[in-house]
Amino acid sequence: MYQNLRRGQLYLKSFPAQGPTNNLNGPSRSIAVLAVLLFALAGLMTGFAVGGFIHSKSGQSSNTGTAGTGSNGQSTQSSSSPTSHPKFLGLPQDDLSSTNERADGTIYTLTTQAIYKSDNKPAHASDITCKVWLVHRIPPGNGQYNIPDSILSNINAIQNPLTGSVHGQSFEEVSGLVFNSSTPQTHLCDANGRYMWKYQISSSVVPGDYDLVVLTDWRGVHYNYDWINIEIS
Repeated sequence: MYQNLRRGQLYLKSFPAQGPTNNLNGPSRSIAVLAVLLFALAGLMTGFAVGGFIHSKSGQSSNTGTAGTGSNGQSTQSSSSPTSHPKFLGLPQDDLSSTNERADGTIYTLTTQAIYKSDNKPAHASDITCKVWLVHRIPPGNGQYNIPDSILSNINAIQNPLTGSVHGQSFEEVSGLVFNSSTPQTHLCDANGRYMWKYQISSSVVPGDYDLVVLTDWRGVHYNYDWINIEIS
């Protein structure tokens, strides 16, 4: 029996055909068996080929996804706007419609332009934040009006009322400017580094001498501010 097993196909030939329906002789049976084996081998090779093809397609899909392509066929990386590289800012250039203002519902405009400190030219960047607020008149020739760097370096912090100081004297933001809904008090400048506010003076403001402080803040990295003397009556 051990020798028959070692003989492979001869082992199959050593047994006569059984059953009335099997009329194949020895050579025919060998051909049939060989055909079955070849058919099975062909099927196995086809399976490997199809499997390899499917694996290759799924791999391509994975690579495309890694590249950041969205369902619309466009790169998802392109959806995020590139940010500029902040540079030192000079004093903002301001254009105020009137320095004599009244709390009578009159709409005033103030336009500011962010400026490069290096050449005093307009800073064309859309990620510069602009803000204007009202303070009591800053004494002339009495030193610099200072705002802590810890505040100006935090874009979120400048959304809140700001307080500056001159030689230890605080100048808090006066709640008295009523801004048009289309021009919020704190907002990004346009792509040219410009912004225009429309506002009114609240009737709660006590008549007197004030300053409008204008801030341009480039992502908390570089910033500068200036103020304009106004009289409110």
